[in-house]
Amino acid sequence: MLLRTLLQLSLTSSDATLPDVLHQQLKLASVGDWKDVLTDLELHRLMPLVYYGVKVHGLTDCIPEFALKKILQAYLYSLGRNEIFFKTLATVLEKMDAAGVQPVLWKGIVLADQLYPHRAIRMMGDIDWAIALHELETVSGVFNQLGFTLQDQMTTPDAVYFMGKNRVVFDVHHRVRLFETKEHLLLTQTLTPLTAGLPNLRVLEPTAMLTHLTVHMTGHMSETGPLLFWVIDFVFLLRKWGHLIDWNLLKQLMPDAESWAFLGRLLRFLEVELNETLPPDLAKFAQDYKPLTLALMTRQCRLAVWGLPFPKGWLKLVAYRLGLKSSRELKYPQMSDLWLWVADAVLPNSL
Repeated sequence: MLLRTLLQLSLTSSDATLPDVLHQQLKLASVGDWKDVLTDLELHRLMPLVYYGVKVHGLTDCIPEFALKKILQAYLYSLGRNEIFFKTLATVLEKMDAAGVQPVLWKGIVLADQLYPHRAIRMMGDIDWAIALHELETVSGVFNQLGFTLQDQMTTPDAVYFMGKNRVVFDVHHRVRLFETKEHLLLTQTLTPLTAGLPNLRVLEPTAMLTHLTVHMTGHMSETGPLLFWVIDFVFLLRKWGHLIDWNLLKQLMPDAESWAFLGRLLRFLEVELNETLPPDLAKFAQDYKPLTLALMTRQCRLAVWGLPFPKGWLKLVAYRLGLKSSRELKYPQMSDLWLWVADAVLPNSL
């Protein structure tokens, strides 16, 4: 599978020697293989990561010109967009600090700064942070002063959203249900940023971060499927901070059996399909779970963009077949995707 080859080389350190088999698999891939894999890479937001991987390993000559052009364009877009994100964050954090507010940052921008080999390769849609409810009025005032506008249509009972003129969106959580009643635990840390111009960052500590990534991913599964760019977050988190994961704290934080099962299957996926070495406690835990597979994950994501396997998805599919296409171009699901979803639904989580 070409996608697996590209993931493996992209996750191999730039100073490591790539196995010959990866070179061979790239050379043997057909034009059709590359067209298919570009669809998956775009869906899973992995084009910048793959371009970085083939570039640092000197493999651009092994990539067809049309494919190389597309992943390069995605990389350059992500590079420019992320520069705007980091500059905007620096300005906002400076004003928040002056107002006496130090938010807890999480997910994309923290991972891009602290864990990824280059901040351009972790695509971001917004900047997530958390504040105390009593700080919301102050935070709103700062955003207003900086020219941000409140996005009323996006407001939820737990969060508000502000958009700047550069279209950078801040997802401001004033209630974090996952960690409610656990405020007595030490769930944050302060880190020195690796990106120039940023002040010190208050972020989740590694165990809380692992918990949040797990729950966030399961929470969006019905909308997106298991997106691989979120899976890669786990890879880099465990590589850098895996030795800091506190198993006892993890047991206090993980909210439900569904989250435990997903984490177990995902960790086994990292071991089996990506050859990642896990921290001992996590490796022992994951042995009781059947691994997710790359084929299953890509299939579920292809179905999720249609709203499948839910009823509204089947209606959309029927409408498409009748010629009632939406403005959004979607690739029609493969027949194997449509019948294998039944097997996916009944596949046991544990061995």
